[in-house]
Amino acid sequence: LSSPAPPSTPKTTSTIAPRPPPPPTGRTLDDPEYPPMDAAIAKHYRLTDPFPTAWSDPIEDSQLAQRKATRASTARYSVLQEEGMSIRAGGGALDAAVPQDEADPLGTTSSVVRVLRQRGLAVDDNLRLRNRYLISSKTFSPAAFLRDVHYNDTTETLSRGLEFLSRSIDQKSESLKVLVESNFDRFVAAKATIEGVYTEMKQTNLNKEQDWGLAGIKTPLTEAGKKADEIFGPVMENRGKEEKYRNVLGLVEKHKGMMEIPHLIVDAIKRKDYDMLIEEYQKARRWVGESRALVSKVAKLQETQIYQIIIAEKIWAEVVNIIEEFKRDTWRRLVDTRQEDNFLELISILLEIGVEDNPIWVWLLSRYDYLKNKLTRTFERARIEIEALRRKIAVLPPPSNATIAMHLRASFRRVHPANSNMDTPEIIAMWELLHTSLTTILSPQGGILSEILTFWETASNFIDGKTQATLPVGIDDLSRKHHRLSDDGVRTLRAGAVEMITILRDSMVALFQDPPIEDISSIYSPMPDTPTTPATAPATPSMAPFSPIPLRTPNKAGIKKEGDEYAFLPPGANSLGGVHYLSRILSLLGNAACLLAELPLGTNAVEKLKTMIVIARERSVHAVCIGWLRDAQNCKVLEDWTRAPDNRDVTKMPGQFLQVESAIINGMQKLLYLNEVKHTPSSEIIPPPSTKLLTHVRTQFVKSLYKALQGMLETAKRPLPLEDWDSEKELLASPTASVAPTPFFSTSSSITSTSSSIPSSIPPPSSFSLSSSSSLLPSVDMHDKNVRVLLTLSNITLLKTSLIPSLLEKFETCFSSRLTDESKVIKDALGQLDTRLFDEYTRPHTTHIRKTVKDAILSPDWPPPEGKAAVGPPSRVGSYVHNALLHVVTVHAETSRISPVLTRPVVVSLVETLCGAMVEGYTERVEGMGYRFGVNALLQVTLDVEFVNQTLSSSSSSSSSSSSTPSATSSSSLVIAGGGGGGGGGAAAAGNVVGGWMSDLAKERQKEVYLLLDRGSGVEEREGLQKELKGVKEVLARERRGSRAEFLCFRGARSGRSGGGGGGEREREGRER
Repeated sequence: LSSPAPPSTPKTTSTIAPRPPPPPTGRTLDDPEYPPMDAAIAKHYRLTDPFPTAWSDPIEDSQLAQRKATRASTARYSVLQEEGMSIRAGGGALDAAVPQDEADPLGTTSSVVRVLRQRGLAVDDNLRLRNRYLISSKTFSPAAFLRDVHYNDTTETLSRGLEFLSRSIDQKSESLKVLVESNFDRFVAAKATIEGVYTEMKQTNLNKEQDWGLAGIKTPLTEAGKKADEIFGPVMENRGKEEKYRNVLGLVEKHKGMMEIPHLIVDAIKRKDYDMLIEEYQKARRWVGESRALVSKVAKLQETQIYQIIIAEKIWAEVVNIIEEFKRDTWRRLVDTRQEDNFLELISILLEIGVEDNPIWVWLLSRYDYLKNKLTRTFERARIEIEALRRKIAVLPPPSNATIAMHLRASFRRVHPANSNMDTPEIIAMWELLHTSLTTILSPQGGILSEILTFWETASNFIDGKTQATLPVGIDDLSRKHHRLSDDGVRTLRAGAVEMITILRDSMVALFQDPPIEDISSIYSPMPDTPTTPATAPATPSMAPFSPIPLRTPNKAGIKKEGDEYAFLPPGANSLGGVHYLSRILSLLGNAACLLAELPLGTNAVEKLKTMIVIARERSVHAVCIGWLRDAQNCKVLEDWTRAPDNRDVTKMPGQFLQVESAIINGMQKLLYLNEVKHTPSSEIIPPPSTKLLTHVRTQFVKSLYKALQGMLETAKRPLPLEDWDSEKELLASPTASVAPTPFFSTSSSITSTSSSIPSSIPPPSSFSLSSSSSLLPSVDMHDKNVRVLLTLSNITLLKTSLIPSLLEKFETCFSSRLTDESKVIKDALGQLDTRLFDEYTRPHTTHIRKTVKDAILSPDWPPPEGKAAVGPPSRVGSYVHNALLHVVTVHAETSRISPVLTRPVVVSLVETLCGAMVEGYTERVEGMGYRFGVNALLQVTLDVEFVNQTLSSSSSSSSSSSSTPSATSSSSLVIAGGGGGGGGGAAAAGNVVGGWMSDLAKERQKEVYLLLDRGSGVEEREGLQKELKGVKEVLARERRGSRAEFLCFRGARSGRSGGGGGGEREREGRER
């Protein structure tokens, strides 16, 4: 064997010494404390551990380390690489003298190769591996032989094998000994011959003095050599160069593929074929590694190997320059790459090539800086453009009344409410600009918010290591260190995400809470779009982004104009456009807050988002309320004095006002509760509106009703087309000071209770319906004040009975709030406004009737002549009675033509005034002038009173011709019952008069007249009256028949034809007043 047997090898297992204890930590087998036998065995078997648990061969370990150091570019070259290493490990050509198989030198088996096959070793395919186990091979390895062939032999078996091996060696030694003994004589003879020849050669020229026989030919040979050098030197030199060039060309031709690598890499970069780029780069790296390995593996380099090393280094230097330039370009592209682009491809390339900096971290930081700058720049740019347009709108003239009416009517037209008719084009343009700008920031589809959410999702995948699973680890796993983000990096990313959300939240709060900005100069010098400068919002239809803007100088002393403290509110904007756009904007903001709340950013960030929603909502509601009050006051422009198609007793204005208010309430409900925000688990971030905010909305709602009623009063007093229609205003009392009922009008022009009270005994109508003839009502003359007042009274009746209660119910339903106290205040205000307008219309008529009656009664010519010769019934009813009743007929005709629903209450009120004027006149004559009624005076007064009573109380087509026997309940009570002549009776019987146009108050006034007659006359006069009552009744019947045509309008009063449509309601109000 090539290696000696271990010294002191025991022959049997009985002589094996006990295993020594393991060495202490930090000590080696060379320490002197170890037994010499153990150290020798360890050095022989190349053991580094005295108690190994597995076989370890240093030679094989070094070969394995070399194999790992040389990494194959792709899997398809690994076989060639393994084979190359096997060739290098084998060292030279195969030993052809080695047989295919041998018997075991220890005598255990006849075939070593068969045992190795059973062990699963590929000795048939790998000759070098087989030669390590054949003892006749120069590469025989005793350690490998014992390990693989005798892996399970016992010590006794190995001892027998050692004895077998010794006997084999002894047998071969004995054969050599026999061979030498048999040929000894020949050896001696050969030795003698050699010595003889050597002695003879020394005696002749083969000595040192003769230069060992070369002295004679040395000089000619030297000269011949010089001559040959002169002749063949250049030839041999050129031949050497030729050989050298041939070797170089052969080397170039051999490595032609390697020398084309720089060109292939450049071409792959141009074509963006990054797979080919990585493949060629790894091929070049592997080739230069193999070339450099020649220096350490070969003791003396051949010329071709030197050339290979030089070419490889030059090619590698060129490849490195190309790759470094490609890295710089890739870094620049990676920094500018957006999330929707294939940024992972660039990261993969850098990881595959190998870089010092972490491309994942670099891209995340660059993306964070980009989003933060884009968010800030986009908001600031939008804020400036909004303020520029707001200032432009502020200097525009106010819209006309017709334009305002058109905008208010847009809420109930069939067209979509988002059309341009909702407000002026400039205001709509600002709303659109605001909505578009915030959509650019807050939209989860295409907005900056979507980029932030996508960035955080991408960053979370990198933090969790999900994305890195698909990324390459680089050459020799050099890029694996970049796959994991450090703890500091993760904290930095989370802090950056919170910072971006804070910037977004602060931007929204600044837009809704801060006053308008003062410096908008940057709008005239826009910055060009760059990867870190987002594009500006699209230009609005009414203003180019950088057009000259008429700027208002900011008021340093304080903002005076209402609404100027809101940067997002267009000056003069109405509430319809406000609730429409602000509800959309707040829904956008609410959805954005819900999406951001789903990110794991901490409780503090969520609370900031809640605060943002609260601030934006409160400021939006307060801004809309400004326009709400203005719109309620402008609802008077809806009054065009055109009758409603479904109710000809009223105009279109009440219905339009109901629709405007309903649209505002619906929009305000969306604004307060953000109904359009998608319901998700994170939607709890939207807090409910505060009680204070709901109270403010309730107050504004009540104020809006007062403003609308105020406008109705103004339009009734003065026609709308006049430019100074608001120069004289009848103001309502403030509804916010107290909810207790208070007078809403000035008392400077109050009227007496007699003229302002409304009849209370007239039966209420069945419904607020149009009479059979109301569809034929004539057109309205808006320049006639009486027409405006009567129609306004009808409108108020409709509002009070139907529309206002429906609005209150709608408000309570939308906001889950009871308006008990507010409804009482509104009802009281409607009653006061109704009384005021009713007095406004009836005052001239009551004044005329009162003057007519009192002037006649107090006239010196009134008392009829007295005396026995002149005693008798009067010939006719007093002229003042005819004149007063004819005036009532005129009013009856006017109200029936304009507003039939008001005919009954107006006529009843004038009848009460007539009866009251008679009481006042007779009272002043009796008590003030001391007048005593004679028989003729009693007869005349009785005729006048009964004519009024029966004319206005009749419900038949003609007076009854039957007579009635008078009955007296007291000596001073007078009454004529029935419709014909004859009469007499007490005053108590006056209460029996029913139907017609006589109210309880009018009847009371007639009773007072009879009581005055009793006090102002004596028994004799009253007895005379009783005697002449029959004649008075005849005169009364004749007068009634003669005036039938004049007072035909008072017939059938109980049928409800003239008294329908709110008369009973007005009578009930009269009782309340």
